[in-house]
Amino acid sequence: MSLEERSTFGDSLGKFAGKAAILLALIAAALAAWTLRQVIFIFFGALVLANGMSAVASFLASKFQIRYSLGLVAVVTPGLIALGMVGWFFGATINDQLQELAEKIPDGVQWLTNEIEARPLVRDLSSKMEINDLSGTTGWIAKTLAPIMRSFLGAAGSLVVMAIVSIYLAAQPDRYRAGALRLLPLSARSKASELFDATSKILGRWLLGQLAVMATVGLLSGLGLWLLGIDAAFVLGLVGGLMSFVPYVGSVITAVIATLFALAQGPYHAVMVIAMYVGVHFIEGNFITPLIQAEATALPPAITLLSVISCAMLFGPSAAFLAAPLTLFVITALDVLYTEPMVKQENANSDDLTVRQLKI
Repeated sequence: MSLEERSTFGDSLGKFAGKAAILLALIAAALAAWTLRQVIFIFFGALVLANGMSAVASFLASKFQIRYSLGLVAVVTPGLIALGMVGWFFGATINDQLQELAEKIPDGVQWLTNEIEARPLVRDLSSKMEINDLSGTTGWIAKTLAPIMRSFLGAAGSLVVMAIVSIYLAAQPDRYRAGALRLLPLSARSKASELFDATSKILGRWLLGQLAVMATVGLLSGLGLWLLGIDAAFVLGLVGGLMSFVPYVGSVITAVIATLFALAQGPYHAVMVIAMYVGVHFIEGNFITPLIQAEATALPPAITLLSVISCAMLFGPSAAFLAAPLTLFVITALDVLYTEPMVKQENANSDDLTVRQLKI
């Protein structure tokens, strides 16, 4: 083998080794990301919360001509005080009503089971569908809801960690942003900075709008349940507000839980609860959300529902809480990194073609 051939072979081998190393690094990174997916979701949730806090703090600092740090303190302190007051004044009520939920939901399931078993047509249909476990207070409905609710309740611990991390991120956003940009090559920093600006703006607006929607749904549903004479109206309203953070699916789960609870008080109460939730979400979907959420942060219903289902199937039910902001992030990233550059290139090519045609 000649010296030139050896050199060519060495270069080819070096390129192959380099590509193999990059491929192995990508595989290792993917495996690490999958192993640490819960941590990544917590960090992403913290970023969403930090964006919302930073947006409000910046608004307060600009409006009242104060330092950003004071604006952040003005955002965080009332939230902590409100949580403390809720725990102090309503902690016992929440605990009692949660116990009441745990006791009466099985009663509602038992009533529904008895009604199903009392009707031969429905009983035969369930038998053909191989749904045999309809007896007892822990029927198939309760068994289906139980793991979902356990997962959502388990997300409360992650939410505490998100809140703590988000405060640190919101306290020094420029520092963490600069640190992230340093990890990228110089040629990519401009586009990455543009992506950070776009996602920060959209996620901040989305979070503020969603918090307003949650407060509205929680207040209206809690008030409606109280007016209907449903026990544990406070906790059910609180759960309804929190679960409305998950589009569509959260509302359905909340309505099912409230209906099963109301069945223990009678079928009339259950029907009225269903009608009440339909009315609340009709008001929320047609008046509140369009008024609060801007067009840039409004996801199409089909995409929203598919993203919630996909996140729940891939990462567990608790991941559904972050499905909507994650979808917004992906759409924004595609716009900044792919769609906008492509449109600019097409416009540039069109301008060049026009110039050449004029010259001709």
